[in-house]
Formats: sequence, structure tokens, C-alpha cells
Amino acid sequence: MYGAKWSVMLAALAAFAMGCSEDERRPPTEPRPTPVPSESPASATSVEKRRISDVELARLDKLIGRAEFPDRLGPRFRMRDVYYTSPTDAVADFFRDGRGIEDWASGIAMTDDNWDHVTTFVLPHHVANGFEYVPLADGAVAIRVGDEYSRRPIPRFVLYPGGKVRPLQTVPSRPLDAGSTLLDVEFWRLAVMTDRWNPGKLWAIDADEGELFPVEGSQYGELWERVPGRDGAILSVEGFDRRTQTWRFDTSTDGGRSWTAADVDLPSLLKRSQYFVSATDSAVGPGNRQAVAMTKSLEDLPLVLLELWLTDDELTFRRVQLPWDEPYFGGVAFTSDGALLLAEVLEPDPSCTRGYSCSRPGRIWRLAPGQDKFEPARGAPRLLGDFGDVGIGVSGGMIVARTDNESVAVSKDGHRWIEVTPGR
Repeated sequence: MYGAKWSVMLAALAAFAMGCSEDERRPPTEPRPTPVPSESPASATSVEKRRISDVELARLDKLIGRAEFPDRLGPRFRMRDVYYTSPTDAVADFFRDGRGIEDWASGIAMTDDNWDHVTTFVLPHHVANGFEYVPLADGAVAIRVGDEYSRRPIPRFVLYPGGKVRPLQTVPSRPLDAGSTLLDVEFWRLAVMTDRWNPGKLWAIDADEGELFPVEGSQYGELWERVPGRDGAILSVEGFDRRTQTWRFDTSTDGGRSWTAADVDLPSLLKRSQYFVSATDSAVGPGNRQAVAMTKSLEDLPLVLLELWLTDDELTFRRVQLPWDEPYFGGVAFTSDGALLLAEVLEPDPSCTRGYSCSRPGRIWRLAPGQDKFEPARGAPRLLGDFGDVGIGVSGGMIVARTDNESVAVSKDGHRWIEVTPGR
């Protein structure tokens, strides 16, 4: 942390409710209907009118006072994930374990200059048993503390680089505005942050006002922003519909104010597989490129890649030949020139005797535009990590590759890579 004092703004904000609707299969150019206020107050995005009390704000102030704020996170902290929201803004989360509860802790490190400076937040488990977070713009992060030892609620809050803290209040659905940030986050993490198991819509945060709200006219999906070669378009990818064998996604070309929905046929051959098969990962690339990975899960092993599908026009998918049958899967990503990167997870070092907890190496393959055969990606970093972590991902327009338990390599174009050690 640099040049900071921790403070809590003791201000309460009002909250109201609005809902969302379900759609059946849609043609590629059908505009999404805007929800109407007459929808049921019990719908997925409804919010009870509730004021943050002075007592709750006092609990938040007390929590901040009991948290830890080291300048850097030491070697006892193990990195779990790294999320970028731009080439310079990122958040990494960590955990610390030990023999007793007094040794356990959850922590995050955040930056707005690609880890030259760091703001940290560490919560020992004897204070609260953990928290969830959502990365925002400019290195800020929204945090929701969960404490199974107490039913006393602690307000959500926004943590800014440099250490300022502001309470976060849920408010009614509204259109996305220029001062708000769409939440690019997994389903379960968004559910914890919003208290909605079915979030229904995309959600956004106005960090300056301390407001969390569902975005009118949107449909929840995996968010893709800042994709090179997309002219600023935003995609919300709902994923694979097994019933209709289609790939569903929404596109906005006006900054999230309106959306166009599409269903594209994806004729997977795995509909009746004896394994649990899902479209585990996908990637959005320049132009109209998308890739979908169909995988199966096995106990204490990495995901196994069964099928890989690719479209370059968002009208039809074609199946791509894999480097070999059923490789262990570590993610997919597009480069800025339209090539597809595929991460393969390899077997651990034979000398490791810790079973499934052994770190696994990995390597990156490249499928050039217009080609049908993967080749080893030249200049790509060597991968290493736990089987659940090793691989590549995309966030904030950056490709993030796990290179060991303390570092990642990042790239804007998939060709030039920079290795960083978040929070250290």
C-alpha cells in the first residue's frame, strides 16, 4: 500500500426493486425486449428497499480496523487468481493457511500500474472466514465479507487503490452510464455479491456513487470487453443450450445501452456422453471469431478436452482437429491477429509424491487464421501451476498465463509477453 489511510464514508443509500424476463430461442438479429416495471417483485433482480444502518456501518468500520494491510504479501500467501480490467489495472487474490485458525487468512492485492505499486487487504479468518471480490475499473475492487460465525450483516464496500473504502448499496435497475463498470465475474461470485442466485441481468457498479445495480435490457452471461478487432463491441455470452444445441450470446455496439441476441447452431456429438460434458470455456476474438471448448470432468484430474469448435462469422461453427485425442485442457484465447491459442496441461514431474496436489506444467499451441492444424506457439511462456490453475485466460483485454504459483505472464496481442509477480 502506498500513501494511504483507511477510511469509511458513513453514508446510507436507498434501494428499490426491478425484475427481468426469460427468453426462448431467438433469431440472430432479434433485439432484446426491455423489462417492464410490472414484473414480479420476486424476480431474479428484485431488491428490497433497505437502508444501511449506522450499526452496520460501525461494523464495517470495526472490520477495517481489524484487517491487515501489509505493503506486500509475503511467501506464506499462495496466489489463486489474477484478473485484469485493463493493461495496467488488476487484482490478485491469495490465501494463507497454517496449523490453527489464527494462521489462516484471505487476501487481495490490487494495482493501477501493473504491479509497480500495490494496495493490499488481508482478512484473518478469526475476524471473518473469508470474502468475495469483484474487480472494477482503475484498480478498484468491490468486496463482500462472508462470516459464518455471525448473522450480523457487514455492508459491501468498494476498496480503491491507495486505501479509501466506501460502502456499496444495491439500487434499482437502470441503463448503463459512462461512469459505471460492468462486472466481469463468474456466476457464483456475482451471486454472492448481489445476493441473487439467478442474477438475471448483467450488473454494474458506479464506484463514485457507491451503487450496485442490474443493467436494463441486458441478459446475464460471460462478459467480453476490450476485445481487439471488435471496434468496442461488448459481448455477453450465455453459453451452450443443450436442449437446442445452440450457442447463445448478446452483442452491444453502443456501450451496453442496447443489445442484439443471437443463437448459432453448435452440433456437438456429446449430447449423450456417459460423462458430465459441458462447454467449459470459450473465447471471443477479432472480427466475428469465437471458440467453444467441450470438456469432461474426472476426479482429481484436469479437465479433458473432447471437442473444440470455431466460428469466424458467428453464423456457423466448424469442429477443429485437436493436437491429439483428449488432451488435458488449460484454456483458450485469441491473439490480436485472429490466431487461436490452446493451453494443454501436462503430467506432473514423476518425482512429486503429493498426488493431485502436484504442480503440473503446460504448453501453449497456436492455430493460425485459415489453418486447420495446431502448431507449438513460438515465444509463448512455459506454464506451471496446480491442475486447477495452470493454463491461460482472458480478462480486461489481456491474455494471462500462469507460469508458477507466484507469477503470471501477460500479453495484449498473444505474441509479446511480460512476466509479473502480483502482490510481491
